[in-house]
Amino acid sequence: MQSIARDIGTPTYVYDLDIIRDKLKTLTQTFAGASLRYAVKANPSAAVLTELARHGVGAEAITIGELERALAAGIPAKNIVLGGPAQDARLRARALEANVGLVSLDSLSQAETWLAEARLPDCVIRVNPALDPHTHEHLATGAASSKFGMTVAEAQQLAPKLGKSLRGFHVHAGSQIDVPTVYDDIFNALSPLYEAFPQLDVLDIGGGFAVPNAPLADMAVRIQDFVKAYGLTLIVEPGRYVVAEAGTLLTEVLHVKEGARKHVICSAGMADLLRPALYGAAHPIQLLAEDASTRPQVTADIDGPLCENADR
Repeated sequence: MQSIARDIGTPTYVYDLDIIRDKLKTLTQTFAGASLRYAVKANPSAAVLTELARHGVGAEAITIGELERALAAGIPAKNIVLGGPAQDARLRARALEANVGLVSLDSLSQAETWLAEARLPDCVIRVNPALDPHTHEHLATGAASSKFGMTVAEAQQLAPKLGKSLRGFHVHAGSQIDVPTVYDDIFNALSPLYEAFPQLDVLDIGGGFAVPNAPLADMAVRIQDFVKAYGLTLIVEPGRYVVAEAGTLLTEVLHVKEGARKHVICSAGMADLLRPALYGAAHPIQLLAEDASTRPQVTADIDGPLCENADR
């Protein structure tokens, strides 16, 4: 790490591809037979995307930049899910040009824009299950107050209009999910839809598995039981689970300010790692100095270089 700091400078992110490969192995074993569509928002690094493409992993993209990065990395368009609540005209046109494999429709309004296009790709309807995913409120994308997805009633209203293009339904309950029973609530919402439209054959269950230590096996049992009951093909959209533990933000101490609070001013800050300021998230910090093990323990704020007290 110190040689990288000298050669590249800081702040910089360093990723361990072996850890990413191990995560993929765990996912493919736990969700046997599922199609993986990596959520590009989690980390759009060309090196990461290229490695995922080498292992046959598809992508979930919500912006034109994410779509272009996935294509440039060698991920086939047929293995890309286009999602998100926006999907403006430029993104729709590029998705049609590239011939993406699946579009997730987030609202009735968004669906109408697609129905007005020259053709409608295969699609899934994103359903908001209106549940408590037991996570930070900013990450609770399956809560009733969230901007994501349609109600069950809206999904029932839209489904017949989509004809043979409709393949199934999509739910992403939230991020950092660590309570397996959240999936019971999801399937309580989805069961009436698959019973009403028995010809559908796809379930996109999203991702959001907690890092670290998600109870993945327990979650997978619930998901696989539902998939088998309705004869569905499963799509999983892991993001953070694949890359979070593989990444290290490398920074260096620039100054130390003594006083009522000890401030350690570093080259990296909230512009490089927003989660502590945005979510109050805690990340482990490791000192890389050669004498780190013999230094006395102190209490200090680890601060970034920006003119903002939240940069800590």
